[in-house]
Amino acid sequence: MAKAPGIAFGNETYDGQFQRTMSASYAGMADLGEAFATARQIGKPDPESWYNAWFGRAESVRGIADGAAAAGDRESARSAYLRAAEYFRQSYFFLRRDLTDPSLQRAYAAQVAAFTAAIPLLDLHVQTLAVPYQGTTLKAYFFAPDGSGTPRPTVLAPCGYDSTAEEGLVYVTGALERGYNAVVFEGPGQGAALYRDRLWMRPDFEVVLTPVVDLIAARPDVRADALVLVGRSFAGYLAPRAAAFEHRIAALVCDPAQPDMGARVPSGLTGKVAPAVVAIQMRASVDRREFFGARMAVHGLSRVSDYFAELRRYTLLDVADRISCPTLAVECEGDFVGGGGSALVKAMTGTAATLINLTAEQGAGGHCGGLGQQVWNQVVYDWLATVLGQE
Repeated sequence: MAKAPGIAFGNETYDGQFQRTMSASYAGMADLGEAFATARQIGKPDPESWYNAWFGRAESVRGIADGAAAAGDRESARSAYLRAAEYFRQSYFFLRRDLTDPSLQRAYAAQVAAFTAAIPLLDLHVQTLAVPYQGTTLKAYFFAPDGSGTPRPTVLAPCGYDSTAEEGLVYVTGALERGYNAVVFEGPGQGAALYRDRLWMRPDFEVVLTPVVDLIAARPDVRADALVLVGRSFAGYLAPRAAAFEHRIAALVCDPAQPDMGARVPSGLTGKVAPAVVAIQMRASVDRREFFGARMAVHGLSRVSDYFAELRRYTLLDVADRISCPTLAVECEGDFVGGGGSALVKAMTGTAATLINLTAEQGAGGHCGGLGQQVWNQVVYDWLATVLGQE
């Protein structure tokens, strides 16, 4: 398979994140002209130049939003606040290994503030929710197409390895356009739970999902018999793991399914020397230091050996036969964490499971469909309409 051409930087890591901002344009959370102008400003990327360019862009756009809001220009204010939120998020992406970094904390707070300012301006019904969790709460946003209170099927969308609830609107626009409600929520190791509260990620995600289901299923504007769990990116592990224990889910979507994170960790003799090799790479390369450091931070760890040991706990193949709802596993060509769909489907002996492949030729190659989000939405929501019995 040919390597995908670079988008703006000729660097797979930075281009991947740039593509993420481009995808946010589907939800009105980015402008392609602003994004490419920022990329040109960055030139050859590194964490510092990346932060400075995106943060500067975000501040400029937030200023536009504030001015529009003061002038009573609802549409311009909404658009600019949403774009600023995404640009603030993008600015700190390569600064996440040190959770105390003032630049990270400043940009994260600005992201949340910009998105919060946009909420009352959205043409949606939106509520910020506090999900009970072990003596504290986790952040969630409830979105409905309108405020009519009509009971609707509802998508539950947990965050991934490095996303926040504020970014989640990007990935549920397809649901809202089709008349679903959508709930985007953070768990330990994600968003405010990580950056503010220092709650570390955990493999038994059912402990997080069940309080979400308790809260959402009791709402009069939700069809409790039509809860759809959609796990994308790292949530391709979190969602099916939780669905093995939480049986009020009517349908499950995973993209990509990641049923055994430990399988990606080197074993045998290679596994014994791998932590030392990675530690050397981290000392020699800023990019490698951030890549592994950010992931270790999610788990509250500082040693590569501990991180590899922790990943081995993230397997659900031994409980996949407990998943009781119809399941769709999506594999997108070229997804760097793909390839686990067939293993999950094979292990799911208790229900109907379907594996579909989306390709670069279709426009949906890359991580979670890449730039082909409309292609992804069509395939997934057509399947859901069949499963849930919608016309």
